[in-house]
Amino acid sequence: MGKSDKILIINGSPRKNKNCASVIKEIIKKFEENQIEYKVLDIYKMNIEYCTACGACEKTGHCRIKDDMTPIYEEFNQSTGTITVSPMYFASVSTKVKTLVDRTQSFFSSKYVLNKPSIDRDKFRLGMYIAIGGQPEYKNQFLGGQLVMDIFYKSINTDLEYNLYLSNSDQVPFEENEDFKAKFNKSVDEYIYKIKQNNN
Repeated sequence: MGKSDKILIINGSPRKNKNCASVIKEIIKKFEENQIEYKVLDIYKMNIEYCTACGACEKTGHCRIKDDMTPIYEEFNQSTGTITVSPMYFASVSTKVKTLVDRTQSFFSSKYVLNKPSIDRDKFRLGMYIAIGGQPEYKNQFLGGQLVMDIFYKSINTDLEYNLYLSNSDQVPFEENEDFKAKFNKSVDEYIYKIKQNNN
């Protein structure tokens, strides 16, 4: 992989040393073992302003706001994949993840309003979404976040092939949930295999 050809890992949690952090730590371990280049976006440490639906991107294909989101657009463009790890906030992704998602409206506008994509629509990119809910499992627990992620990955022209849901993490954290860890390990291993196959 080239230096700009990384997997982006979006850390959607403001909490340190909790479930999202543990999940990301395991992903990083597997990536390093397999020599997969990556970059962690700790978005709660970044200055990313809210989308205000100002309409500027419908005229230019780019966001008028200049902040820490600005270089991320090109990182999405150059990436080989994006993994989003987010806690559940009121049945959806965390606030900061939703803010980042909303700011990719400029990609949408460039593609569907101006017909001048500001992201390469033909490049291979592989996606994964990992949602972590504190409550015990219930019907449609992750539906809200999944709907947001489906649109987000389409916006960044990335095939979202993996969706993993961890319930009841308040009682059984990631590191103790052997059933979920088995699914997680299988999915991440498959993800790495597909990334390597594409790069050969």
